[in-house]
Formats: sequence, structure tokens, C-alpha cells
Amino acid sequence: MKGKNQIERRSGLSARQFMQEYVIPNKPVILTDQAKDWEALKLFTPEFFKKNFPDKTGSIKDVKYSLGQYVDMMLSATEENPAPYPFKLDIDIKFQELKQYLQPGFEVLKFNRLKSKLLNRRIMPYAATLEIFFGGPSGWFPYLHYDLYGLYAIVTQVYGRKQFTVYHPDDVKYMYPNPEHPWMSTIEHYWEPDLKKYPLFAKATPISDVVHPGETIFVPKGYWHTAKSLEPTISIAQDLLTHYNWDVFKRDLVFYKKKESALKAAAIGAYLTLADSALSLKEAIRA
Repeated sequence: MKGKNQIERRSGLSARQFMQEYVIPNKPVILTDQAKDWEALKLFTPEFFKKNFPDKTGSIKDVKYSLGQYVDMMLSATEENPAPYPFKLDIDIKFQELKQYLQPGFEVLKFNRLKSKLLNRRIMPYAATLEIFFGGPSGWFPYLHYDLYGLYAIVTQVYGRKQFTVYHPDDVKYMYPNPEHPWMSTIEHYWEPDLKKYPLFAKATPISDVVHPGETIFVPKGYWHTAKSLEPTISIAQDLLTHYNWDVFKRDLVFYKKKESALKAAAIGAYLTLADSALSLKEAIRA
């Protein structure tokens, strides 16, 4: 998959500058210094996890692996024989021991609506707000997608290099979305696509760049994206919800509630409209 290295790199941004220059305009960026004080940058290696947390388990395509087992797989993987990808764990649920190494937290995440008591697992059951990803060389994410509920993705490389490729939301018309899950593309083997089967995909404009250890990529709402591990990698992924991506958040939630009933969809839509107003007022007072 080819793309141009067009993702802007910035450092020294305050939370307000980040909101004004990237979140509100919905523009991707690579931040070079947001995680500079994380202890994870010094400690997190495949060997660290194999030694200290070998029995943590995760599943890939319904196959369960221990972390110790997966570390061996990712270290022995090659371009010709890649390890299955991604091996990921929800830090909030399964791996809270890691939080101490991910400090200080990004200032903008202090205003993350995903932490609000107005939202809960019943409202949005499929979202994980803080995850760790492990991968081996040539580990491609299994499908093109934008983040469910239109959440902003904030991904920090703590070990190894990963190539990210993003597409503007306007390219949705070239992505062959899954009718049942519109945030997922149905393009098979998208890194070497069959353009006879998916001719519109040739019209999409990929923007690609390599994110290095210590760097953080911000993927805005609705941006289709994927990633490939160029070597053994460890990444920390966080999700952000604000007033500015509430529209897609509401749209996706209502879409899934309609599968249950039109009444539930209408109810959740009305609730989210009120919740947005309440949270916006609270945020205005805190500003």
C-alpha cells in the first residue's frame, strides 16, 4: 500500500492548541513529545512482558494465546511468515498494572467524555478506552476501518516502528463499507487489493507515515486507517470523545440500536442529545 508522507509532526503543543489546531479541524498529526516522560518508553520490551506477565491471555480470531507465547511468535515472525495480528489487551480491565508506566497522561484526555457517568457499558458496550497492542514484522491490521462510534484514536509507539495509513472521511465512497458494520471495509487483502473486484479503491488517497518509539499519532473521527508493524512493536491506544465527534458517536450508536428496535434507537438518540448539552455546559463552566 503506497502513500505519501504527509502527516504533520508537532511538538510542544498545549491541550488547547491541540484541540484548536487538530481536534476541531479534524486533522491528523504525529506528536513527537507527548509521551516523552513515560517510564514505558524505557521498560516496555517484548522481554519485559514475557518475564513479568507471561500468563496474560488474549485472543486473535477466537484463538487464545498467552502473552509469553505471543512474544515468542512476534520475535520469530518474518515478512514471509508473520505472526497473527493484533494481540491486544484492555488495560482498564485486564492490565491495570501498566497504568503506572503511562504517566503523565495526556492533558486533553482529562476532558474525555468516555469517562463520564452519563455513559456506561449498556450504552456503548463495544468500546475499550485504553489498550496495549503487540505485533510482529509485517503484521497488518486485519481490515480497513474508522474507529467505531467515530472516536478519536491516539496511538503511542513505545517499542518498534509502525506504519500508519489514513484516508480522509470523504473517501468513504471508495471503501466498500460493510452494510452491517459501516465502520469496517469489506476490501479483502487491502494491502494488495484486487482492483478488478474493488475498482473504486484505486481512487482513494492514502496518507502514510512511520510512527517511531516515543511518537503519538492522532487519527481524527471518520478517518479510515490501518497499520503495519515494520518490526516487533508495542503500542498504547487510547480513545477520545468530545463534543466535536459527538455527531458520529451518536450516529453509530443509533445505527446499532435500530437493529434492536426503532423505539430504542429513538430513545438513545434523544438521550445523547440531552447528554451532549449537559456535558457541553459542564465543560464551559470548567473552561
